[in-house]
Amino acid sequence: MKINSSALIQSALTGMGIGFPVTLVCMASIGGFNGVIQEFAVWMVASALFGILSGVLFYSKHDLAFPAALGLHLVGCFAVTVIACAIIGYGNDLLELIISILPGFLTIYAVIYGVCFAIMKHHEKQINEALRNN
Repeated sequence: MKINSSALIQSALTGMGIGFPVTLVCMASIGGFNGVIQEFAVWMVASALFGILSGVLFYSKHDLAFPAALGLHLVGCFAVTVIACAIIGYGNDLLELIISILPGFLTIYAVIYGVCFAIMKHHEKQINEALRNN
């Protein structure tokens, strides 16, 4: 039985999505709720919100052009990041927080976008080759 890499990645992501919250609950029940668990939990919720935002803007039917959806996604993800950082207490005031995390956020966003774009182009090439061969 052949398992393709995308099925393995999907399985790993599903396992992480189930395993991380269970692990946090177990850690909190054994050692008590502490700052490490709080920080991890906040970033898990933020990650879920990033995924939901991606699903709504890129995988659902709407009339937004891709650049508009991408812009909304970037702003939405940045807002989630700023709120997560504020909840955890990474900065003393909102402006300081925004200024301090913006460069890192934009770098990470650009890298993730580049990887997703490359994967999309790879799949596009495979689909075009399959259509030519039929």
